[in-house]
Amino acid sequence: MTVTPVSLDDARIISISQVDSWLTCERKWLFSYGFLKQSSSPSRSLSLGVLVHDILAEFYKAIQNGMSVADARQESMGRLTKLFLEGTYSVDTFSMAQILVSRYIEQDTLATGTKILAVEEPFFIPIVQGSYWYGGKIDLLVEALQGHKKGQVLLIDHKTTYDFYTDNALKLNPQMPKYTAAVRFNGYPVDDAYLNQIRTRFSLTQIPKKADSDLFKRAPTDITQPKVRSALHHQMVASEQIIAAYKKPLTLLEQECLPVQNNMVCKNCPFQEPCIRMEEGMSADKALGTGYVEKTSGFQLEAKAPENG
Repeated sequence: MTVTPVSLDDARIISISQVDSWLTCERKWLFSYGFLKQSSSPSRSLSLGVLVHDILAEFYKAIQNGMSVADARQESMGRLTKLFLEGTYSVDTFSMAQILVSRYIEQDTLATGTKILAVEEPFFIPIVQGSYWYGGKIDLLVEALQGHKKGQVLLIDHKTTYDFYTDNALKLNPQMPKYTAAVRFNGYPVDDAYLNQIRTRFSLTQIPKKADSDLFKRAPTDITQPKVRSALHHQMVASEQIIAAYKKPLTLLEQECLPVQNNMVCKNCPFQEPCIRMEEGMSADKALGTGYVEKTSGFQLEAKAPENG
């Protein structure tokens, strides 16, 4: 059972996704969390990542409910087919998810070597004497039943990625220390946290020729208490900046939330076009145009958007 704020109506919950957006580019945050918009045509990589997460959640929930691996696989593939028939995803995204998840389940050891404790469950932890909360939805929490990790509680985060993370990238991952803190706060003694990486760089025709080691890699992020404290400090400082921004009108934030305009940041940003229009003098609401819809992803409990005016 998770611990939640006494009154969710009044709770201020700032997610890691919102902090990441704020620290990456304040103008991106303005579009996404100020105007509460998201692209009406998500990128292929984003769509594939969301779909793979959805299907893996279905698989591990079935395992948690006592199904065999074979039955859980069938359940998850049924979910995949249902989403495809609803027209939610393209044929290419559907096919890539199907072949990757099928290969993943064939080599997976979590379903048989661990006890599933939680799947896609939100955890919360109060920050600054409960004046606001950090919230994060974890992909998977397990207890190892065999091997040298037997008896340990492990936090697992699925990542679809073009290339596997480097050792330094794993150590600098900002999510896992925060997730670890929130899950520990809720009574689970997490021993370590892993990125469960699923590589998406290969084409549909290349994947059958690749070894499992080319496609999948579960790597520890080396959680330490100093790392957890540092991550929570970053979350606290950024959250206070975000809460201060929420108190300002959107017209003022348009002037104050500056774009980073760095190619590494901009090339995968879904708000490139409205950002260009703003640089040409257009207001943010008009710059967003018709290519964006109301934001539906992420926590619905986050601090309310700034007022217009």
